[in-house]
Amino acid sequence: MSFFPSDWDDEDFDDSFDSLPGEIDALASDFESRNRENFTARELIQLYRYYTTQWPNERSPFLMDKYTKMVIEMGIQSFPYIPIFTLHMVEHLLRDGKYRKSHKYLDEAEEYIPLEPSLAMMRSIVHSHEGARKLAFDKLKDTLEMIGDDDALLEDFLEMTLHFEQFELVDPIAKKTVQCKGDVIPILERYLHRSDEPHLVKMLIPAIEAQIDAEPYMAHAWYCLGLANHSIENYQKSVEAYDYAVTINENFADAWLGMIESLYELSEFQRVKDEYIALKERFPKKSLESAQGLYAWSLHELGESESSREEYKHIIRLHPTDGESWYSLGLTYHHNGQHQLALPYLEKAHQIDPLEVDYGVVLASAYFGCHMTEKWTELYTELSEQFPFESEVWLDWGIALHETGDSPEALQVTEKGLENNPHSIQLLYRLATLFYITGSKDMGLMILEKALEIDSSEYQGIFTFAPELKNSVKIITLISKFTQGKNSNE
Repeated sequence: MSFFPSDWDDEDFDDSFDSLPGEIDALASDFESRNRENFTARELIQLYRYYTTQWPNERSPFLMDKYTKMVIEMGIQSFPYIPIFTLHMVEHLLRDGKYRKSHKYLDEAEEYIPLEPSLAMMRSIVHSHEGARKLAFDKLKDTLEMIGDDDALLEDFLEMTLHFEQFELVDPIAKKTVQCKGDVIPILERYLHRSDEPHLVKMLIPAIEAQIDAEPYMAHAWYCLGLANHSIENYQKSVEAYDYAVTINENFADAWLGMIESLYELSEFQRVKDEYIALKERFPKKSLESAQGLYAWSLHELGESESSREEYKHIIRLHPTDGESWYSLGLTYHHNGQHQLALPYLEKAHQIDPLEVDYGVVLASAYFGCHMTEKWTELYTELSEQFPFESEVWLDWGIALHETGDSPEALQVTEKGLENNPHSIQLLYRLATLFYITGSKDMGLMILEKALEIDSSEYQGIFTFAPELKNSVKIITLISKFTQGKNSNE
């Protein structure tokens, strides 16, 4: 791969991979067989791309990595004044944590091109990888002064820092780009769409806000701000940002869809319904599948279960293997106590995706609601073997056993669940409750005290499971010891 659109080379090279398949195969054959000694810079760049992105899957990754490094080495030796080869070499070295060697290659390249900004930028990235934060920023400052107001180069630098996930360097580069009237939003958006690490996304928000400060009416910047805040679960700010985006550009469908997703996370089901209907009216031909399921469940939450089911059935007709829709359709019945009606949909969801633990747990619960003892016993047993580290399996199984009057067996199941999930505070509270109600009150109180010491906010679960414990003076006294000054509903 190349770091930048221009490959950091002159007009003799472009960014296109324009060789025909046969031509590049012949070129690779010449290289691997050593039939030729001299290759042009362009040919070496093509070979690099071939070995990193184009080579057939059946070839050994180890062998391809070997050829990649050989190409880079040849490029450095033959064309030391073209920085792209050194940049790629350092990329490989950073991947292996070889920082000293990275500096060595940069030193050698700078002897030929001492004022090359891309090498200086890469030096900052190496320092950042090393944890030498001050050196990284000092070098970055020098580099930014060196290039002045070159927007294209600044945007390349931004791309480079994101590629290497050196997010602490993103903000000063992005702000400099904005000052020079550059548009960093497309670059940041690409990262936001592929990132699932909230703590990294947080570091990109100042750069987005800097763009908004410079251009307050840039709808796409507000959209990215919404995207970023949704990623870090700051849904209220996400909704506000998306709202600005659609206010600026009412035809910005993706911003509408993003807002619906954030509203759903906030459980603002009426607004989800209203915004979805408005979106559907505005874009009658646009696919709104990403939001249709959210709309369907919102209808259920609003008490419009029949309309909800019609939406899910519509989705299923279009996507018959969509397990989530089968599952949600079943839930609309299950939540209303219509377990028999829920069964065929929940069974279908479990059949489509047996590795989705929620599908299995709810299906077992529906079997329990239908008094199908053999079915729910068998399924909970299977789930506990298949998903021993999912506390929900053990919690639900314990409820079923307790409600059938078999609290001793529920106690055993909960103990087994806690063995597999020692950090589950819910299972710890459940175990305390079961010991207490099965006659081992001292043990129950001891375990309850331990649970309260760990997290006193979760105690209400014991009363949901065993409401009669609200009348226990010992239980209430112990809870009060840990919750004095806090609101309680006992």
